[in-house]
Amino acid sequence: MTEQTDVVIVGGGPTGALLSALLGKAGVPNIVLEKEADITTDPRGIALDEDGIRALQAIGAYGKVFTEIGSTMTRFNFLSGVHKDLSKRPLLSMDYSTSEGGTGHVGFICHKQPALERAIRDSMSDNSYSEMRSRCLVTGISEDSECVTVHYINAQGQATSIQSRFLVGADGKTGYVRKKYLEPQGITMNKCECTNYEETWVALNWKVTTPTPKTHPDFPLWQLGYTPTDVYDLFFPKEFNFLCNPERPAVCGRFGLQTDQLWRFEFVVHKGEDGVKMATLEETRKIIFPYLTHSGIRYGMCHDVRYPEDCIEVLRSRAFSFQARSCNRWAQGRVILVGDAAHVFPPFGGQGISSGFRDALGLAWRLAMLRQVPQANHTDVIKAWYTERKQQLDRSLAATIQNGEYVTQSNPFTIFARDWYLWLYQLVPRWRREMEKGARAQGMVRYNHEAGMPFLPGNCGGTLLPQVYAWDFQASLIRFSDDLIFAPGKDGLLQVLILPASEKEAEELTLAIKDMPQNEFVKSDEAVALIQDCTVGSACSRKLMHCGIRIARIATAEEFAADIDLCQGRPAPKYYDPYRISKEVRNKKFVLVRPDRYIYTACATSQELRIALNSLVDVLVQR
Repeated sequence: MTEQTDVVIVGGGPTGALLSALLGKAGVPNIVLEKEADITTDPRGIALDEDGIRALQAIGAYGKVFTEIGSTMTRFNFLSGVHKDLSKRPLLSMDYSTSEGGTGHVGFICHKQPALERAIRDSMSDNSYSEMRSRCLVTGISEDSECVTVHYINAQGQATSIQSRFLVGADGKTGYVRKKYLEPQGITMNKCECTNYEETWVALNWKVTTPTPKTHPDFPLWQLGYTPTDVYDLFFPKEFNFLCNPERPAVCGRFGLQTDQLWRFEFVVHKGEDGVKMATLEETRKIIFPYLTHSGIRYGMCHDVRYPEDCIEVLRSRAFSFQARSCNRWAQGRVILVGDAAHVFPPFGGQGISSGFRDALGLAWRLAMLRQVPQANHTDVIKAWYTERKQQLDRSLAATIQNGEYVTQSNPFTIFARDWYLWLYQLVPRWRREMEKGARAQGMVRYNHEAGMPFLPGNCGGTLLPQVYAWDFQASLIRFSDDLIFAPGKDGLLQVLILPASEKEAEELTLAIKDMPQNEFVKSDEAVALIQDCTVGSACSRKLMHCGIRIARIATAEEFAADIDLCQGRPAPKYYDPYRISKEVRNKKFVLVRPDRYIYTACATSQELRIALNSLVDVLVQR
């Protein structure tokens, strides 16, 4: 008898594992088939943006972000010129250590992928609905109108199969699901229209050991009073550097925990050069070590100072083809593509893993809904998912392309004009501050409504809900607002967020919610009231306990910074706005929020909320 489950995921990398964990939290049985025996020890992707951190938070892994997975990427520095000096004043600097992006998190972390994958798999194991099966090789896929059957060789070498309602290919750009099954049906990976970028780069990972006066007594900087930590920081700066060198564009920076002392260096392979040869130790030494050799003039010496080569261990050095591509369709029938199987990015924006995470967040709740309402039109529901995602993909790609244009520009006249323009532009403090925000200056993502998209156009529908810090009166703790809105144990597919301006209004609005009619997708008693006043005291909690709805208030940056668990390992919030949600929804009082943190609609009155609730079935189920 063929084994059955609700969803089969082919590929247990970051995207596939995150999708499994999200489905498990939603009570959707799923099985992941992974061909490798264990998590890779090779750190491939190293950057994760704030949306990615928020996704880890969604599966309960936030506590591991800064203690096991990685550290804050402080700044993106763009260094212009053919020099080999990582300490040069940057042409442009983007500050990603701040909390102004709207998620309550820092803008980026530099992670160690094996630790990232381990944390996600640990979250999978926290529920009884997700199962990871390693050493499984997919050999065939078949489907009909009701189900998909995947055939595979299991870890014991036996041919077996699983039948499921949906199959998700998270097995990368060369994986079986797209290459062997969907491409013959007309799904193709095409170049993105906005760029024709396609280059080969070499990516190296180094494990760096710090020299000491004992291990390297002749190192010249000891006599000047430098400590081992000083030396490490001098040669391997904390900032992430984009080297806009027209002779050889490159990118370099630390990743993982600071104690790991891991360093990434990537450089372009010119046309006519062999990528495999350029990844050899002989060739990489020629390119990288000039950056690790400082002029003696800098230290008042007559000879150059070079970081000890015996303090560097090469963990990986490989050539990769980087390009911007996306599939014409991300699904066919009951087979769906996510992550690198659906789209690939150039290396300039740290969007590879984060984009896969966004795929998983948007897809997981739809698959949960299709399980809850099996008669729904799954073709339209899935098409609406990837139509939305393609809009955000274009936004991410635009930011990536802009970074890439800074790094890879080789025309001397264009470089001259660019450098002078950016120098002059940044003389105005307000404009410089906007440039420091990077892609976050665009604000929260907003989808443009198209037919079938599951939100109401207007009234903030399709906008990514910001996240703020909140004081939870019930637990007497600081929490992220997401952790209140989507607390464990809730049954509703969508959640209601109430935004009273005061304690008095909180009482009025929570009473209005209690009279709301029951809905198959929303449970009124699961609503959260977040009072938009940082000064409300604990007496408010006791006064409103009778309403049965969880009550919290917005919290300040100082309150968050004082929480040793939430703020451990990351910078204290800077440029944080506790009123960000209210501003984004234009002071509306009720917000209907989808599980992927996008707003279904925002309502000014309880009557508007009633109308919105009555629309849910038709809009979500695609009748």
